[in-house]
Amino acid sequence: MDILTPKGQETVLQEQSALALFTERFPDYGVVETPKDKPADIDGFIVRGTTLTAGFEVKCRNMTAHELKNQFGNRWLVTADKLERGANICRGMCIPFKGFLYLVPDNMLIIKTIWTPKDGYDTGIDYMQSETQATVNGGTALRINAYIDVSGSTVIAEI
Repeated sequence: MDILTPKGQETVLQEQSALALFTERFPDYGVVETPKDKPADIDGFIVRGTTLTAGFEVKCRNMTAHELKNQFGNRWLVTADKLERGANICRGMCIPFKGFLYLVPDNMLIIKTIWTPKDGYDTGIDYMQSETQATVNGGTALRINAYIDVSGSTVIAEI
């Protein structure tokens, strides 16, 4: 598994930084992660007390907020299949599915609600086939990707 490699371990540390920003900003909520050494469909759940309030997927990107805005038009690339699987899990639990985009150089977490039981998918998502990096360890893959508009999302950054 990719998580067992040095780059995979670096990603685990980055995800921990992202989740720490979330729990510091929202102390009434906690996170429960899925096992890192197994191919889980989502990265975890947000809880309040003993109640699940949302599912989430975390992605770490080595780019700044300036780069996200000016080079990518505030669009976050995620594999469409990943979104589908996350939404399906959350649909069955009647909870929202959220995306956590962590911008490593800025130590910034962008939180985007992707799917809700009431409204379905966010309307700011475009789909197209494109070639992207296959895994954290490199390679390329041609697949259907979702480009999520993160404008107006919740942003948490340490100053």
